[in-house]
Amino acid sequence: MKTAAEIANHPKARMHRELVERLRASGSAKGAELSWIRFQLNPRLWKRIVTYGLGLDQKQALLNKVAFPDSNLGEVDAALEAGNSLNRLHELACGQASIAKDSDGHYKIGRKGLKIVRHAAVISKNLETR
Repeated sequence: MKTAAEIANHPKARMHRELVERLRASGSAKGAELSWIRFQLNPRLWKRIVTYGLGLDQKQALLNKVAFPDSNLGEVDAALEAGNSLNRLHELACGQASIAKDSDGHYKIGRKGLKIVRHAAVISKNLETR
């Protein structure tokens, strides 16, 4: 089993952090969408983006939402630093989930970053659509 440091320092997790930082530097969600065009003009960066499967429009939309979340900005940043997966980060950014805390108020560590708990209303809504 990997340690928390190994998960956080994985190249894909570092790529997520780097891209979110660059997207936030654009200043807005609209600017973030335009940033992807600028990323394509940098062949070295774009090759790394494609290598990790982040060149698809769907993944770019997820990263844009993580860069400019609807809610839970602090939790999204903490999970991003811990190396959580892009889908879990997106759930946090949309307000569909939150990070589990212990009795002292510290974030709990899970198998792949911080432990993320989906909200009950979201889970039941997803089950109804199946």
